[in-house]
Amino acid sequence: MEQVILDKKDVLLFLKDSLTNLKTSSVHVDNAKYHHNTSYNCALSIVKNGILSLDALNKKGIINYSNELLELLNDTESHINGKDGVSLSVVGLSDVKCDEIEYDPFIDSQVDFLISSDVVARRSSINYANEFITNEHINPEKLKSIDFRLIKYIDSLFDKTIDDDTIESLIQRYNCIRDVAIMLKEEKLSIPIREMSDEDNSALDIDKTANSPVLLLK
Repeated sequence: MEQVILDKKDVLLFLKDSLTNLKTSSVHVDNAKYHHNTSYNCALSIVKNGILSLDALNKKGIINYSNELLELLNDTESHINGKDGVSLSVVGLSDVKCDEIEYDPFIDSQVDFLISSDVVARRSSINYANEFITNEHINPEKLKSIDFRLIKYIDSLFDKTIDDDTIESLIQRYNCIRDVAIMLKEEKLSIPIREMSDEDNSALDIDKTANSPVLLLK
């Protein structure tokens, strides 16, 4: 496994150049009504296991919550999807009022999974006007695209003083993208990974991404 060890001062430019060089053709995604956001660290689990409720995650041993905590989280007044639901969002709804808050799935700090429109979900506007809850186990086959906006985040950091934790987090995110590409190949899943900082549907070359070196900080 090839490794590249980077100086702190070189990380931003190296990551941006590497991601740009991994881009291939534009890939448009159809039949993908729903969005589900998660951290980079959780993306690999979703590719392998799908998107699961808290209860399902606990039963599979992916998380380790006590029954007491699960019941506490099952209070939908404080945790809208409870222990058995998964929160999704939909953009472009025509009936959202000007005083209502919409969830933005295009934030550059998280991974944005596009989900098949075939998923059955009910609308829940308690927290966000565009939030939906599903009780389905969203299998990996229902993932239509894995979108991230890491270049946009990197661009926001140029000419700023950034600490070591932020640099380390950037490297981890890049390595997570590489690991996702490897998992897609291993599971034989035809799901595009897209770098959507410019909202231009730019997909990454899965083979080149999976074969790219692991990055380490000097």
